[in-house]
Amino acid sequence: MAAPPTDPRQALNAILTALSNNADYFGILGLAKDAGPNEVREAYFRHAKVVHPDLPAFINNPKLREQATRAFQAITLAHATLADPNKRLLYTSGMEVAKQQRIVEAITAPVPSAATASGRHEAQVTAETARVYYGRGKTAAGRKDWQVAQDALQLSLKFLSGDELADAQLNLAWSMMNNPQAAEMDRVTRSKELLFAILATHGKTQLGAQAHYCLGVWNKFNGDMREALKHFEGCLGVNPHHIEAKREKMILDRRRGPEPAKGDKPLSGGSKSSVSTAAAAVGSGLVKKVGLTKEPTFLERLFGKKG
Repeated sequence: MAAPPTDPRQALNAILTALSNNADYFGILGLAKDAGPNEVREAYFRHAKVVHPDLPAFINNPKLREQATRAFQAITLAHATLADPNKRLLYTSGMEVAKQQRIVEAITAPVPSAATASGRHEAQVTAETARVYYGRGKTAAGRKDWQVAQDALQLSLKFLSGDELADAQLNLAWSMMNNPQAAEMDRVTRSKELLFAILATHGKTQLGAQAHYCLGVWNKFNGDMREALKHFEGCLGVNPHHIEAKREKMILDRRRGPEPAKGDKPLSGGSKSSVSTAAAAVGSGLVKKVGLTKEPTFLERLFGKKG
């Protein structure tokens, strides 16, 4: 059994080379075919220590970190299969080879963009690979890589159900809202449709609370303050401790007048980058309080006092 290189970049290149050469799980971990469970475990931990995506060698370089994430997922899958006697038997006997190969391909291949994904590629996505795209999409959304998140999550929706589907829809809607490269129809219309779909199935859950919050943000930047307030209150009705919704409700309560503020620029008419920046500012708590001009009262107008 060959020990992996101790230099993170060399170890990463070794795994990526093995994957590009269609190496099996033994080859990915640098193991002989007769390696025992302890050897599999030791090989996995040796590799994990030098190719984890959160290591200093990768964390500040987006491209290297993405490659390290794919390599780490590959060694994790290899370890999970070879360390389990039943899974290993199925794998080595050939019963699971085709299925596992599809998953490896989903891990190692770049996520195809929505603009270039062909019907042929979408047909190759399976229930197993859909979960890989789902995980990659959530990770990308967490690091605000909106385009990758949107592309990956769209590929996963067809094969998900229940809480996983609602969670994927939520992350996809938020990614669309924040993605300056997204089509206007996705940002303005489809994101809202996805959020209402979550409310229809998970309205009383934490996923529903977050969908209410996202709809509140959507309506706030579309100029509909009454509807925004309704959704922030809906979020707090499910999750009274939602910090962002509390803050947004407080801001709108202070701003609220007899009529919604006039002159707010609709989401569909504004620039994509400004709306994305604004939505991200709401999510990070950077929105500043804004007061409305006070209208003079009846008595002030009667006696000529200025407001």
